[in-house]
Amino acid sequence: MAGNDFSSALTYHEATKHSEVSIGASAHYLDWDNKPAQFKEYKNLASIALPRNFPRPKENSISAIKGETKDAGAKQIDIGALSELLFFSAGLTRKMRFGKEFYYMRAASATGALYPIELYVISGRIPGLEAGVYHFNPLHFSLAKLREGDYRAALDDAGSPDSLSAPLTLAFTSLAWRNAWKYEARSYRHWFWDSGVIAANLLATSNSAGLSTKVVLGFVDSEVDRLLGLEPKKEAAVALAVVGAGPSERAPRMHMPIPSLALEANRLSKEEVDYPIIWETNEASQLKTKSETDSWKRSLGPSKRAVPLTTSVFPLRESEEDLSPRLDEVILLRGSTRKFAQDPVSFDNLSTIIQASATKIPLDFLPDNETLIDFYFIANEVQGLPPGSYFYNVNTNSVEQLKVLKNRSVSGYLCLGQQLFSDASVVFFLMTDLDSGLKSLGNRGYRAAQFEAGVRVGKIYLSSYAVGIGASGSTFFDDAVTEFFSPHANGKSPMIAVGVGVPAYKARSGKVLPQMTAKS
Repeated sequence: MAGNDFSSALTYHEATKHSEVSIGASAHYLDWDNKPAQFKEYKNLASIALPRNFPRPKENSISAIKGETKDAGAKQIDIGALSELLFFSAGLTRKMRFGKEFYYMRAASATGALYPIELYVISGRIPGLEAGVYHFNPLHFSLAKLREGDYRAALDDAGSPDSLSAPLTLAFTSLAWRNAWKYEARSYRHWFWDSGVIAANLLATSNSAGLSTKVVLGFVDSEVDRLLGLEPKKEAAVALAVVGAGPSERAPRMHMPIPSLALEANRLSKEEVDYPIIWETNEASQLKTKSETDSWKRSLGPSKRAVPLTTSVFPLRESEEDLSPRLDEVILLRGSTRKFAQDPVSFDNLSTIIQASATKIPLDFLPDNETLIDFYFIANEVQGLPPGSYFYNVNTNSVEQLKVLKNRSVSGYLCLGQQLFSDASVVFFLMTDLDSGLKSLGNRGYRAAQFEAGVRVGKIYLSSYAVGIGASGSTFFDDAVTEFFSPHANGKSPMIAVGVGVPAYKARSGKVLPQMTAKS
């Protein structure tokens, strides 16, 4: 795909930008009577209950977020380890009642708390689970069996060769309407934000368990969608996560075409609104053959590194990782902060958050030490750091001041005028040189930049809670963000934003709900 036309991605990006004009002109409203169902449930499929007494990720949280924990491959994957990965990535951690309905929060954040990302398991035989293709149901903490038998070779055919010798691969999909109900066409961006933060949890949990996990964005879309039995223009594959590559017995080759599935699932809503630009953009970024996936993964060129500024430079401090809580405690505590106290955060904590979030991510399209994402931020109140806008220079491991700020209203304005992000101590804007990335990676480079930004925001979430503060994600006025951080950010586009700071209330920890609801 390198060098191919990438106009579709740019057209979509421009069409879904937020501005004061676009927000003011929108006639969209939320039809609460048509709100999508919280869970996807199949009818008439065998269901396998996952064990409730699964292990917990007890390693130091900052080390796990960075990827500096046990040697990969130290642990055999069985159904207990799979349950641990599924729960701490996408399990239910909080249960609330609104009127007559229960509502659930999950281990990783989601835009609008709508949770459009579904997880599937493509597994060889592991202790406690037969080989097959499964859908994860977080409500019942169970797996629905879609296919019986070992289909890992089908993932190799689709461009994920490491899946052949890995015990299992997780597939991330997006149920498009579940998020488009609120965010309309812009929700395509959220496919990658919301799957990225789940991937951040998965990678940290895998690191804690000593399991090697690699995330794959280069795959033949139609083959993965067909394997999972996804309904066209309703649900689509976003990413694959290959877990435990190496020690497992290789899957047998496939000698017959994969049969189609005729599956019946619950309806999301009484009515769904179609947003054709979402599917046009997704289809324009698809890979068609295995050889195309191979070349796409090798197509990212070296990035242009920013030249250090001659203005104020503040070297980041070494994080005190030994003092961090366990990863399971951090994931259960994590939420989206609803009110910040306007209290300062320490430069030590800011240093820890940045360094934990900017580390290498095992993504198939990223060569060593490469990234599509640059960290910009507004510091409203950080001890030892003058209020202003900053850029993180990964080469010097320091933050460089771009502008001095007199008040904290700018960060709130850029985040659609939300007071929450004026109150935040720091607001990160993760940006990318979109033209450069698309020239290398084609239309699919748009997915790649949004997904990598989502993973890094997931790391910001986790590391913020690990150092004892809170975080909340936000949307933004696209061009206003670029303009504010320019001239340094000339030509760059914001992918995602997140505010961090001291919550104005004491956050309560969530729970491992499957253990609470297990039948005695």
